[in-house]
Amino acid sequence: MLSRAVALLLLTTAAGAATDPLTDADLVARANAVMAVKEAPADRILGLHKGTPVIVDVRCGDVCPQYTVRIIRYVIDPGPACSKLGGDTANIGVPMGLLTRPQAFCIPHVLYGKQMFMDQPYQR
Repeated sequence: MLSRAVALLLLTTAAGAATDPLTDADLVARANAVMAVKEAPADRILGLHKGTPVIVDVRCGDVCPQYTVRIIRYVIDPGPACSKLGGDTANIGVPMGLLTRPQAFCIPHVLYGKQMFMDQPYQR
């Protein structure tokens, strides 16, 4: 696991490179950096994977930040377009007010296979 200082350094340098093309290994490294930091960063682009933007999507319900969910996903609709890109559709429980409702997202396959696409930073 990355130290907090190293993770913050990777996040700040990665944030400036939002249009960088990412290999699978680059995407895994940036996902590790995101997940290593407890504080949920604002939504932002990690880079381009297979020519498609990958973002960190931060969602919170009525009690923030305790019920924050952080999702690393493609900026593309789940379903056929996602499959064509080689992504996987994941149904993730997203806080909405007092409830959590499943919502479908297009996840890069390399992150889906490693279960590295979602965390709840304030519940660990």
